[in-house]
Amino acid sequence: MTNLEAGMEHRDPLTTQVLAALREDGRASYTRIAQSLGVTRRRITQIVERAVERHEVVFTVSVSPDLLALQRFAYTQLRLDGPVAPVREALIAMPETTFVADISGEAPIDAEIRVGADPHLRRTLDRIRCLPGVRDMQAHLYESIEINLYSPLRTGRTAFRLDAVDRAIVRRLQIDGRASFLELAEAADISPSGARLRLNRLVRHDAVKVVGIPVRHDSPDLLTLGVGIRVRGELAAALEEVRRLSPEFLAITIGEYELIATLSAQSVDGLLELADQLRASSQIAGMRTWTNLRTVKEEYGRGDRLADD
Repeated sequence: MTNLEAGMEHRDPLTTQVLAALREDGRASYTRIAQSLGVTRRRITQIVERAVERHEVVFTVSVSPDLLALQRFAYTQLRLDGPVAPVREALIAMPETTFVADISGEAPIDAEIRVGADPHLRRTLDRIRCLPGVRDMQAHLYESIEINLYSPLRTGRTAFRLDAVDRAIVRRLQIDGRASFLELAEAADISPSGARLRLNRLVRHDAVKVVGIPVRHDSPDLLTLGVGIRVRGELAAALEEVRRLSPEFLAITIGEYELIATLSAQSVDGLLELADQLRASSQIAGMRTWTNLRTVKEEYGRGDRLADD
């Protein structure tokens, strides 16, 4: 049994179900979750409060890349000559990185990058390549992100504009995604009913997504597997094959792979089954997998980086 599985065996299955619901919607009603699971609202509240206290989940808000003036996205894996820690800390500190993880294999660390217009991406990759200890880097450009459970998707055509009230609400949600409407109202200097209307409008226009992001530093409740996929035949057919596995993340890429995905499960056997389903598909020409051993940064859009009107 792995250390991760040992940690997961002690987790109440009900807790896993509750946190799964909050991954889909960080502001989901505790009453509705309780009704769907056949338990009391008080029990749901206790589970969530305990998870927050134990730092198993963080409630925050992700902002649409369009509203952050982010236009280009890439994924990179780094091969190193020395220890991982200095490179890891440098990647975490970079505002351009949204995801950083220790991974298995020859490349011990990876990162997702979101940047503005050219030459921002080239300069960012140069900075990473020049970090002390980096031997070489394999980078993949995202042509499009098809699924991201924890972030709105970039459309490139968002006409939505934020005013000062919207910005105040977003910044308060960045601190606590489940802040009450009274707390949002106080932050934005409006009424609680006005705060409710504003937040509903932001969500309806895909400007923001409130999420319960699992903290996956040591003993996550979900194991995740990165997959680089080479496609046989038309891309659309393979894309649908991967979609059916309910990935946390799925992108069409330019580089060694046509698709990059993140699959998740609550056991090693679950991950192996998902990987076997991909291998058995006639649409998949080849694939490479890597285990996300520890996620050290997962931050999709900060309120203090909102683009000016």
